[in-house]
Amino acid sequence: MSRLLDAHCHLHEYSDEKIASLHHLGILIVAVSDDYPSSLRTLEISRKFDFVIPALGLHPWEVEAASIEDAKKIVELIKSNRDHVKIVGEVGLDTKFRPHTIMFQEQVFFEFLEISRELQLCMNIHSVNTWHRVLELLYRSDIPCAVFHWYTGPIDLIKKIYECGYFISINPAIKIQEKHRRIVEAAPLDIILLESDAPYKYRGLELEPRMIFDTINIIAEIKGLKREEVLEQLIKNSKRFLESCHINL
Repeated sequence: MSRLLDAHCHLHEYSDEKIASLHHLGILIVAVSDDYPSSLRTLEISRKFDFVIPALGLHPWEVEAASIEDAKKIVELIKSNRDHVKIVGEVGLDTKFRPHTIMFQEQVFFEFLEISRELQLCMNIHSVNTWHRVLELLYRSDIPCAVFHWYTGPIDLIKKIYECGYFISINPAIKIQEKHRRIVEAAPLDIILLESDAPYKYRGLELEPRMIFDTINIIAEIKGLKREEVLEQLIKNSKRFLESCHINL
């Protein structure tokens, strides 16, 4: 039976006990990583919990001048676990919060683009203020599958993301973030995945996986659809995304 997906969650920040308590939600969770130690932790978690799908990567906020060596170590970790790791993330570019390291971010991102192209892996993307540039690089690199996490980029880019066969993920922050609501208004429902980005804190919201169920209600309200219709389509989207990643659960 197909299951709903939380497409972006930092489970490496949780204890095993906390992760075990998420089992009752009945969802699958893509556990993204921030750096080499968290990539190791993500691998460990994914071996313990069958509802956890690992994604290994180096977050743009963690990139510094010497980070290319860390990126290469993570690439080797992906290669040595290629039967288990089908998603690279969290990776990408950010010129809003880390403009001073963009040159190093690009060097690191190219490493992950190369391994993703070589092994035909999906990419879980961070692209704040770099949406056009990142999409261009994904397309030029023949990346088969990607999800733009917490997408708040240009409305007109959604069509291009859709035409490339990629996804955007919608976050519980939609409850208070107006530009995120506008994305849902404009985006076709079949391009949308859900995410929690837990345990990130945003303007008083302490994000966690259970909150994706509230997000379904908000999407349904914005789209003028029944909750059941939206849930059914989001489950279909989750299945299609996982199939694109060559993940069979």
